[in-house]
Amino acid sequence: MDTWMVLGIDKTKDKSLIKDRYFDLLTKVNPEDNPEGFKILRAAYEKALEYAKNENIDEDNSDLEKWIEKVKTIYKSFSLRIDINEWNKLLNEDISFSLETKDVACEKLLQYLINNINIPCEVWRLIDSHFEINERKKELYEQFPKEYIDFIIDRIENNDIINYYLFKVEDNKDYDSWINLYFNTIQELNNNNIEVVKTYLEQLQSFNIYHPYFDLFQCRYHMALGDYTISKNIISNLLKNYPNDMAINYYAAELKWVERNYKHAKELYEHCLDISPNNFNAKVGLADVLLELGELEKSKNIFIDLINIDPYYDYLRERVSYINSLLIAKLDNQLKTNPDNNKLKFKLAWCYYENFNYEKAINLVLKIKCNDKSEIIQKYDILGNSYFDMGSYDTALKYFHELLKNKKTKNNEIELISIYNKLGRIYSKLKRYDEALKFFDKVLNLMPNNIYYINCKCNTLIKLGKYEECLELSDIGIEVDKNDSLIYSFRAESLYNLGYLKEALDSANRCINLCPYISAPYIIKMKILLDNQENEEVLMVSNEANKYKINDSEIVLCKCEALIKLNRGEEAEDLIKNLLININDSNEENNEIKCKAFYLLSLNELNKDNFNFALELINEAISFNYKDLDSYYLRAYIYRCIFEYNLALNDYNFIINNNGNIAFSYYQCALIFKEIGKYRIAISYFNKVLEIDPDYPNAKEEIFKLQQKLNSYL
Repeated sequence: MDTWMVLGIDKTKDKSLIKDRYFDLLTKVNPEDNPEGFKILRAAYEKALEYAKNENIDEDNSDLEKWIEKVKTIYKSFSLRIDINEWNKLLNEDISFSLETKDVACEKLLQYLINNINIPCEVWRLIDSHFEINERKKELYEQFPKEYIDFIIDRIENNDIINYYLFKVEDNKDYDSWINLYFNTIQELNNNNIEVVKTYLEQLQSFNIYHPYFDLFQCRYHMALGDYTISKNIISNLLKNYPNDMAINYYAAELKWVERNYKHAKELYEHCLDISPNNFNAKVGLADVLLELGELEKSKNIFIDLINIDPYYDYLRERVSYINSLLIAKLDNQLKTNPDNNKLKFKLAWCYYENFNYEKAINLVLKIKCNDKSEIIQKYDILGNSYFDMGSYDTALKYFHELLKNKKTKNNEIELISIYNKLGRIYSKLKRYDEALKFFDKVLNLMPNNIYYINCKCNTLIKLGKYEECLELSDIGIEVDKNDSLIYSFRAESLYNLGYLKEALDSANRCINLCPYISAPYIIKMKILLDNQENEEVLMVSNEANKYKINDSEIVLCKCEALIKLNRGEEAEDLIKNLLININDSNEENNEIKCKAFYLLSLNELNKDNFNFALELINEAISFNYKDLDSYYLRAYIYRCIFEYNLALNDYNFIINNNGNIAFSYYQCALIFKEIGKYRIAISYFNKVLEIDPDYPNAKEEIFKLQQKLNSYL
């Protein structure tokens, strides 16, 4: 049959159109119900993609070549290269806007810039806004080295290490070589390779290119040698000429830190934060200085804020722990002379809590006799958080409800948000999702545009099976923050469960492009591919997840399902057994994983016609999750294979009563009654199928055949 007739579209080289049409038709051609139709559709899809891939189209490249020549002209003139207006004019030309040439223009531009990367971050951001580099990074990984695309994204998302606009520009000089050597010098200086740095500084000077960061290098070089007098003279001159440059102020502060002039260092770090309020290193420096000046609580608060930004930076937690140890010793001494001071006790309890000494925090707080409402609030706050972090959710729930009663005033909106969020999380941990949803709604009423809380609600809606509502909320979330990866993950899961496979795949890919370390989008992709019998591609997605060291049981199980379908059951069996060995038996949350694992082991034995062993394994699966309808489908099929028809009918009735695939289950019941010769009952079940789906494959034909048989008996 003609490829394009099967797909129902005109001959085209547009891969997106071909894929869209394929996914549309998949909703009507189920591989289980109509395997032959699926094979025809799949073959047509693959032929169409091959045609699109191999079609050679003649293009007139002259305009594109002229455009690239303009790119080269701008880049080669340093004054033009750092002029955002020149790039803006270039990107507004027709060649980079036309649908026919935009992608090719992007490709040619990136091909040129791969060896010419020294442009300001503002220019990279302009290129991204035009060609959507960040959004298309997965696609671009296939065209260019991953390191190159990652470099571009880093330039888009972060500020320049070197300020391009501080150069004294003379277009006839070799700025690229200077900049490349500059970055090499940074690396050697950070590695404390002083002799190499000295050589590089001499080479930089030989270019006769001036940038104040060269003097800054000289300052850092002499600091490394211990020549602080020379460093001070250099930095003093730089501060006079560039009083508001972030890097110069930062290293001036570092010099004062080395000299133990903490007061002056503090002023300089604070000025850095006036220039760049979110500068991470300046905040670390300020926190360190405050610690040395004995301002322990101010220092600790900054370190805690930094932990919220980078929870994996061990130094920050070490500093908080160290400060708390100092505060604990200090507070203990103060309590010896003032044993009834509740303010000191609460401070001590918070220090215990922040150092993960939850039991000490709890024991101390339980002994406190509160004198006023504010102390009662602190008591419940510490107890609730301590029990939550210990995993004692029922006890934590009690204290957070008490906390809510005492804080429920309009003046404490921020505190209310925190409590509502914690209650929502506790109810989620307890799998009481309806109650969790109420509290996340309360949070969003107070803070409707917070992506974190939107994600919390989306997650809860997924757990409740409210996929349409989750989909609507994910649209709002994307408007709030189009670069948040989690919102696309929840969107993908909602779309998948609603049957919008292509859109689910797009959202899953978008999530992975933004953050490749989340397991959920890989699982969604694998499920879609499994549904479409694309088992080899399932294994490719599994390998992709492994590259990012994602260790998720569901990914392993999806891989095993693909292996079983590819007749590689032994590999799957080994993976499943290893998975079961490493699962925590005491954790009930793992029961669904165990259920799926035994389901796949049963499926594997069924493929080998080991019906009795397959039955044992599927019964084991159901023992871990008696609501898992997939297990009942499989067990019903096994019962049919061993002629236990009544037991098979019981399982199909269970599926029907629990809102499974009702039409499919009625159809299977009809086939059983047909097999055992109860034709009239079989016809009644086929009619039930048609009541649900008048076009259900083969149902009408089966009724006709059975009626013929009944007529032949008359």
